[in-house]
Amino acid sequence: MPAGPRDAVFTTLLFQPGRGVADLPLHLARLEVHAAALRLNPDMEGADDSMAEACRERTEEGLVRLAWSKDGWTCTTRDREMLPDVDAITAPAPRWAGRINGTKHGAWSWSEEMAAKGSAMGADAVLLVHEHRIVDERRATPLLLDDDGVVWAAPDDDGGVASVTLSTLTEALAAAGLPVQRGHLNERRVARATAMVLVGTGLGVASVETIDGVPFAAPSPRLLNVCRAAYEAHMADPATWTELGGAR
Repeated sequence: MPAGPRDAVFTTLLFQPGRGVADLPLHLARLEVHAAALRLNPDMEGADDSMAEACRERTEEGLVRLAWSKDGWTCTTRDREMLPDVDAITAPAPRWAGRINGTKHGAWSWSEEMAAKGSAMGADAVLLVHEHRIVDERRATPLLLDDDGVVWAAPDDDGGVASVTLSTLTEALAAAGLPVQRGHLNERRVARATAMVLVGTGLGVASVETIDGVPFAAPSPRLLNVCRAAYEAHMADPATWTELGGAR
């Protein structure tokens, strides 16, 4: 029987040998919020042990998927694929009942299906569209720079997943004169855009070069450059990392 959305809750973290996992408190806080929406009650004290065991023999950077279900904590690792720039396609966003939208839940097989669809078309990213607006990307958060120099991200009630990575970049973006505004990423706003950047645990920071084969008319590197500088500074900060049992 396929897993239902209320069967599990998860988050995906970045692991580096000798440093541990990045942004652990932020990931666990989000997981608890999502668990409450899914009517799950994870034993948070066991999360660290599960991650430490999964990462103990890992000698390379990778992604750690930490999940809670009725069977307790499970943790798996996989390689990380970072891309400096991507070609994107659009696809209908999966929709769920009420508060399940925006959570990382147990019925996540749709993401693999979207990845396969993108791969079949030679695309690296799949932008998720609902009611004629981009609400998320299957593994990252889209940021849009319009021709007035304003940075836009989809509002929470559009149903996308709240981004841990974006939350670590907003202060630096504001300091660089690019405060993030919340608003619908509709067709008109995308048509006026000079850049789109994806930010997320898996991708890091990536520039979107084309959407459904169409490039940006007057592309600007400003948003990408500021995001990359902020991301690199955050990754270099020792306070970002929590040590686990990874190989050293």
